Amino acid sequence: MLSRTLETERLRLRRYEEKDIDTILEIMTDERLAEYKLVTYQDLSKDEKINLIKTWIRESKLSLEEKWVIEVKDTHEVVGNIVVNSVIKKPNYCNVGYTILYKYWGNGYATEALKAVSYYLLNYRNYYLVECSCNENNKRSIRVLEKAGFIQDGYINNRRINKDGSYSRVLYYSKKI
Repeated sequence: MLSRTLETERLRLRRYEEKDIDTILEIMTDERLAEYKLVTYQDLSKDEKINLIKTWIRESKLSLEEKWVIEVKDTHEVVGNIVVNSVIKKPNYCNVGYTILYKYWGNGYATEALKAVSYYLLNYRNYYLVECSCNENNKRSIRVLEKAGFIQDGYINNRRINKDGSYSRVLYYSKKI
């Protein structure tokens, strides 16, 4: 199924397009955004990152991936992205991740986008559950999850490595109808 465009009061969530390459590249390379991420792209060259983004764009046109850029409706500025990271067919749930460009933090965009995507996944894609995970130190992301109606289910100890070499728990949050 092709990722459909989703709209909220302030945002339009749409499939990746060629014009988004620079913004997605910024998301991939900003160290502030990678601080708590499980997957970072720091080891890839700029060309490898651009090729990966082009693959994502191609896959979104073939309906292989559910990835959206988060765009402010009034200004058409792309402020971040939100993606289905993985799908677990049995027992029918998916994992969602999101990133907001640093200069747009604190505007409620992540919460608004996560509410829209989780509603879509639960009500139109018929997932039993939508899951998100984050580093226990990522207080901003925890707040987004809770404001979006997700409830903490549990955690796994010593799963994410921090910049200082220590390990942190991964917290798991979920939402269902």
